[in-house]
Amino acid sequence: MASIMERIAEAERQADAILEEANRTARESVTRVKAEAEEAIAAADEQGRARVADALVLARKNGEGIANDVARKAKEETDALISEAQKNVSEAVAYLMERIEATV
Repeated sequence: MASIMERIAEAERQADAILEEANRTARESVTRVKAEAEEAIAAADEQGRARVADALVLARKNGEGIANDVARKAKEETDALISEAQKNVSEAVAYLMERIEATV
């Protein structure tokens, strides 16, 4: 039969073994959680970059559409001004011819 001292020593050994196992399990858990967190951060970073790239493509597409609209409107306005100027040129030439003929 084991003495009380031997039973206490055995209980202490068991407590130390349990403590070691708990420490090992905690270290493994921390390592696993840290790796999972790093993977989650990397995935979030990748998703963020993909979203930014998609937004950039969309912005360029929208920008090109806006630029095309502005260019089209500017061309229409320019064409209208040229047309009006051409009408005025004919009238101006006729007026100048009248003035020249009146002075001759």
